[in-house]
Amino acid sequence: MKVIDFLFAARPMLFLPIWSIFLISYRFLNHPRPFSINAFLVLVGASLMTAGVYYINQIYDYESDLINRKLGFLQSGFIGKREMVSAYLAVSIVSLVIGYLTGLLIFLLLLVVFLIGFFYSAPPLKLKDRPLWGLLANGIGYGVMLPMMVPGFFGGEKTLSLLLVAYFLFTVSAAYLLTTIPDREGDSATGKNTMATRFSNRALILSGVVLIILSLATSILMKQYYLFAMSAISLFLFCFALLRNRESAILFACKFPILLMSLLAGYYYPPYLVFIVVLIAATRLYYRKRFDVIYPRLG
Repeated sequence: MKVIDFLFAARPMLFLPIWSIFLISYRFLNHPRPFSINAFLVLVGASLMTAGVYYINQIYDYESDLINRKLGFLQSGFIGKREMVSAYLAVSIVSLVIGYLTGLLIFLLLLVVFLIGFFYSAPPLKLKDRPLWGLLANGIGYGVMLPMMVPGFFGGEKTLSLLLVAYFLFTVSAAYLLTTIPDREGDSATGKNTMATRFSNRALILSGVVLIILSLATSILMKQYYLFAMSAISLFLFCFALLRNRESAILFACKFPILLMSLLAGYYYPPYLVFIVVLIAATRLYYRKRFDVIYPRLG
């Protein structure tokens, strides 16, 4: 059971945007070539590094997660802090080894992600508790570094590569702004200086609307109409959340675009869609048995 706890403590449902961004970028940069073994190894390395980022985040967010009533593996006693630190080091080292084996460039990119992830949660920088830096860390970590890891990014069409980075930078940053809102109570109680503690819901959602409009414009420049459709739907949901200003609407505006992105990646690579269904079913079963809650859910 401990091994399964560690697996779900890595928050695999939060990997969906990571995997989807990578797969969509690979499709655009490498079509019609099939998904390669080298790309799969890079994706494994990126996934392990992300797991490490989530492990260390839970260690340093222990108090605020407790106040926000998040499902905590540390708070429940399922995993100890020393065990979490060991898991963090293990997956990070394995990720870097995979990066080294796949090439110096991937190793360096994963190393940058490692540093961003560490300083995002850990002192002395704690970028998560600095509004602008927290936003940049998420936008760059997911929206920039992931597409750059995709084989063909540097050897393909430069304009398309740069526009892909811009598109995902805008979309990830917009989503991040909304994800900070549910954490406001715990962040405020523990003295954290985040986007949500500094700005109102409306200010954050309006900023997200601007970013989504920029992603919409970027998709037009790329002539990628599936991405345009995703941004258009996201814009509608953000505007609805802005008018309604309810947590349920805000959470839905965060999560539904991730579902659309996952469906698009699954459209390009059908086995990924099957994998998502299995992952959701396994996650629901695990959280129902272990925590007696329904997770994941859109609202």
